[in-house]
Amino acid sequence: MVRYFSVLGLTLAGLLLAGVAANGDDKPDAKPAGTGRLLAKEYIEVDEKGVPNARFLLRVAEATPNIVEVRGINGWVAYASYDEAQKEYRGFFEWRRLGAAGAPGGKWADLYQIRLVKTADGELVMTGKSKENDFVIRAREHTAKPPAP
Repeated sequence: MVRYFSVLGLTLAGLLLAGVAANGDDKPDAKPAGTGRLLAKEYIEVDEKGVPNARFLLRVAEATPNIVEVRGINGWVAYASYDEAQKEYRGFFEWRRLGAAGAPGGKWADLYQIRLVKTADGELVMTGKSKENDFVIRAREHTAKPPAP
């Protein structure tokens, strides 16, 4: 009888562990997969629902065939190099000095490591992490609307 419960217990434990391992693959990937190179264009930041924020424009410029420069309208700059195998850019982000005021929130010395990808739907997603902070920026190509007649 004791052996029966031991075997039953081990079997149930094995099934439980197998279920946990199988469900580990069901977690959504926090990092979107990259689909290729970014185009040198102007992008507009969007929120999680895709609503644009015209106060935050980004400009992507090709510094070399494998390095991009990304500048934000509010004073930051990033440089990233392309990793063909991962279909993503990796590099660094930092606020530039804004006169005597330094940088927003005193973050001049805050250097971020970044990951920059173009998603399947064409959205630009930049994530960054420093010793003290992290961020996510989502943006899509900015298409200026012609002035109304």
